[in-house]
Amino acid sequence: MRAAQASADTRPSSGWLDTLRRPAVPAFPPLRGWRDTGMQVALAGLGLVLPFSPAGVSMLLGLVLVLALCSGRTLWGTAAWREPTAAIGLLLFAYLALHTALAGPWTLHGLSAVNKYHELLFLPLLLAAFSVISRPQAFLGGLAAGSLAYAVAHWLTPWAPQLAIELAQKRISAGFCLALSAYLLVHERGRLAWLWRLIAAVLALTVLFRIEGRTGHVVLMLLAMAAVWNLRPGRWRLPATVGACVALGLMALASPAVQNRMQETLSGLSAPRPDASTSTGIRMALLTNGWTIAAAHQPFGVGYGRYAQVHEPVARERLSREPGSKPDPAGWEVLANNPHNEYLMQLACGGIPALALLLAWMGAAALRRDASGRSPPALAGLVLAFAIGCALNSLLMDFVEGHFYIAVLAWLLARERRATASSTTP
Repeated sequence: MRAAQASADTRPSSGWLDTLRRPAVPAFPPLRGWRDTGMQVALAGLGLVLPFSPAGVSMLLGLVLVLALCSGRTLWGTAAWREPTAAIGLLLFAYLALHTALAGPWTLHGLSAVNKYHELLFLPLLLAAFSVISRPQAFLGGLAAGSLAYAVAHWLTPWAPQLAIELAQKRISAGFCLALSAYLLVHERGRLAWLWRLIAAVLALTVLFRIEGRTGHVVLMLLAMAAVWNLRPGRWRLPATVGACVALGLMALASPAVQNRMQETLSGLSAPRPDASTSTGIRMALLTNGWTIAAAHQPFGVGYGRYAQVHEPVARERLSREPGSKPDPAGWEVLANNPHNEYLMQLACGGIPALALLLAWMGAAALRRDASGRSPPALAGLVLAFAIGCALNSLLMDFVEGHFYIAVLAWLLARERRATASSTTP
């Protein structure tokens, strides 16, 4: 039996695509004692604060880094940087750092532009940590608790006006994070599956009825259909998915939050020119300006620290050609440091190589296969949500959404790596 297993493990790869989908994974020596306990607590705490607290995320990532330095040999043994998604992410960060060093400016602003993507450096670190702790599910428990508390806070806003103002400013990140958390929880199995799905239902209802964020609405609708498709195999898969789509669509139309955003979006799209008084108008103007910048600065873009500098004259020139336009000199349609589209952001700032690396990074995660050769549904849904969100916002650059995606991505990849390592161990 062992000889057969050894023979199977030494068969030549069917090619680079097979290596990308199911990379070789070493056996992981587990963390022991206080290092294991400390890392579990740090990662559970990270999951708890991911949806809503940049300060908490920064502190807990710092704690993870300290614990990792105390467990360097064990984490190094996971070879997490060899995971294709982690490797391409490191290459993307190296490119944008080198690009900024060459293009400038050599100031704190230029350094800040690079630092906005530092979560790419934490992907292999978190992947290694999740691979060796004894209870990686602690992260999911923290994420479920934090997401539920954040959802409850949104339902309390009628009695807390100041809280309502603060939460409204975070509606994009809140909708995205809660929709993704709901999707992850609904796929969990075991004796607590009923609890995870109950929490998922609360999160989904919160996104639909309490958060006026289009990103969250779109992501939730698509992930809900994907979840039904994944959880209803066989001949009932298509009817169940269609039924869920219709039911969720009717529920969404009954939501005042969804109705407000739909009305504002349709009004903005039908306007003869972008209306700076609406979110849709601002986004349309930013996309137009961003495309103008990207088209004029290929193949290597304007530089990550120079986007705002180049955007202002482009925006003023466009507005000068629009009759009756009276732009606010300090308004979003003039002063902007990104086009609210991650694909366009990479193309405008880093050029064609940056966009290619971003797509390759996302594609490596989407192509990942489990030990049986199938695409893990939770991982596929995560990448789908991020890909959609990147068309609506600069998600990788944005702190909350970027760190949320990286942490959950590392957790899911670690789960697949652990399963692969177990399946190939004699």
